[in-house]
Amino acid sequence: MSTTTTTRSSTYRPELDGLRGIAIGLVVIFHVFVGRVSGGVDVFLLLSGYFFLGSQLRYAARRNASLNPWWPLWRTVRRLLPALAVVLIATVALAWWLTPQLITPELTSQLNASLFYYLNWELIDQQAAYAAASADTSPLQHLWSMSVQGQFYLFAIAFALFFAWLVSRHGWTGRRVRRLAGPILILLTVLSFAWACRHGFVGTPGNYYSTFARMWELTLGAVLVLYLPHLQLPRRLAGPATGLGLALIAVTGLIIPTSLAFPGPAALIPISGAVLIIVGGGHGNTAKLMASKPAIWLGDVAYSLYLWHWPLLIILTTATGNETPPLWLGVLVVALSLILADVTHRFVETPLRQHRRRPTAEETPAKVALESLRRAPGQRRAAGGVMVAGLVATLLSVGPLYAGYLSRIDDQELDPAVYPGARVVAGADAPGGVDPRPDLALVSDIFPAPAGDGCLIYNDEPHDRYATENIDGDPCVYGDPAAEQTVVLAGGSHAETWMVPLDELGQEFGFRVIPFLRQSCPTVLGENFGVDADCAAWNEGAVAQIIDLDPEAVVSTSTRPLNWDGTGPDAVPLGYEAFWRALDDSQIPFLGLRDNPWIVPPADGVEDANQCLLQHQAGGDTFFHHEDPILACSIPREQVYSPVDPAAAVLEQYPNAVAVDTADWFCAAETCPPIIGNIPVYRDKDHISNAYASSMRGLVWDYLGPALGR
Repeated sequence: MSTTTTTRSSTYRPELDGLRGIAIGLVVIFHVFVGRVSGGVDVFLLLSGYFFLGSQLRYAARRNASLNPWWPLWRTVRRLLPALAVVLIATVALAWWLTPQLITPELTSQLNASLFYYLNWELIDQQAAYAAASADTSPLQHLWSMSVQGQFYLFAIAFALFFAWLVSRHGWTGRRVRRLAGPILILLTVLSFAWACRHGFVGTPGNYYSTFARMWELTLGAVLVLYLPHLQLPRRLAGPATGLGLALIAVTGLIIPTSLAFPGPAALIPISGAVLIIVGGGHGNTAKLMASKPAIWLGDVAYSLYLWHWPLLIILTTATGNETPPLWLGVLVVALSLILADVTHRFVETPLRQHRRRPTAEETPAKVALESLRRAPGQRRAAGGVMVAGLVATLLSVGPLYAGYLSRIDDQELDPAVYPGARVVAGADAPGGVDPRPDLALVSDIFPAPAGDGCLIYNDEPHDRYATENIDGDPCVYGDPAAEQTVVLAGGSHAETWMVPLDELGQEFGFRVIPFLRQSCPTVLGENFGVDADCAAWNEGAVAQIIDLDPEAVVSTSTRPLNWDGTGPDAVPLGYEAFWRALDDSQIPFLGLRDNPWIVPPADGVEDANQCLLQHQAGGDTFFHHEDPILACSIPREQVYSPVDPAAAVLEQYPNAVAVDTADWFCAAETCPPIIGNIPVYRDKDHISNAYASSMRGLVWDYLGPALGR
């Protein structure tokens, strides 16, 4: 994190540089060893407002201030972007090398959001709650605060340029600027604090990341700059106040147990501590301690230290097969982070930042910059800038390249003799000593086609929208679009899984497949087990359209776990049978596929089958030399399946319906393994991988073929 200060004037206060280092030191210690937030970020945001907006307003009060917004933007970019780009590219490289399972579409979106300083909003959109360091946490999560700062810097530049315009065009004095800017900033601080406190003492993840909720911490820093001459404490009180302030900051992480308490009322503890230190004026032994050389060095490298520590922590925790970082790993992470922070500060931050003073209206900085290219220092800075631009371009290409890589993996044909998958159910042999394919680290990012094509309706879309065209404007039709026979695939994301074999079968046997799919929305009619109102309304229209279409067959799931949270053995939920009855009344054949196992707690301690296997692998075990990692990552069949397919007795009432008991396709007599026929069964905790779904096409055809008269 950065305050973007580059010069130390006669008013320079070394203890505030030390405070910056101490704040980030606390962030690192609490992230690595405690698994909590420390309040250090809140202090840093306050200091950012104090330094950055304070310097912008001081410049704005000059009679000859330049009104060109490029120069403060360029200065800020040169201060922040080089180190950020270096750390991001290193994070991607390390993750790809050591922990490829961390490279996900969500992470590639976070990369772009980090570069353009909107990561906090991206995390809100991804519903990513701020979490302690673990194998499931994003290595870029910490950069949310950089995005908040970046957005504030844009506001600060625009805010100060408005006052610079008043000074240069209308002759305002610096005193008049302060008299107007102060109340505006106080009002913004009060409004933002009220917004941050709207949930009480414990807020939400969205509140934690929100720029609006965080703004008060930054604007308060600027308020202190404007009113500091009126807030100075008597010298005899300054020392004790500074000591109390540092104590408040230090204890915050110990007494506040949850990150969701910030930036609400609890944030007043570290913020009040920082305010006491600022108004203390640098007096007392505590201020001397914060102005010591080690503290100032820590303040100098604080930005790079903050950038490095979190990705190293997450990647090394995951690579070593740990759920959370053990003590020895934490010590290693801190040591590496300090070394890399110092190197980055010396050789990236310092050489590439803007060292000359901000230009005035009379100066010609562009001409000076061009002339500097004739000399070696200017040429080195230009070369460094070109390198940073190359890193940024590389980072922007990660998302498209990764998407293309996943597409190639999904399109790759697996040799059925080596990777039989579900074919073992029909008697095929699965050779031993073969690593599973697709790679366990990548399988979670390979989705069925409808979602990517825009042929799956998401649960936040209108209840009267149906996917008739894909993102290219072509009809949402799979299999053989020119075929005469039609199969409808209806339901939610669990039904979507079956598009993989149906699409392949349609191309092979000549029928088209039309999706009626909505996220988190199984097909129900009438009174149901509790789907939301939009899902229920959407299903009314979907069933009417399916009946009008009069397909040769409809395919959907016929069961789901007994409990709404996905636990318990399977059952036929209320609302399913009404759909089947409507199809039967219209003489439309129905194929009801028993749902796959859901791995949700308590599933014998296994929360994600692929992550479980990867942790065994990271711990030094291979699939074929460990005691039995596949068994260790399996779940008991009785937890997910009733003894008999619950849909069979219901569907046998309807002459045009067939119940397909798929339990043996996923489970042995007692367990449901994560790998069958050398193919990972699961994409995530409750969805089947594309590769395994594809291997089931022969099993599906045994039932679908007769329904189509084949």
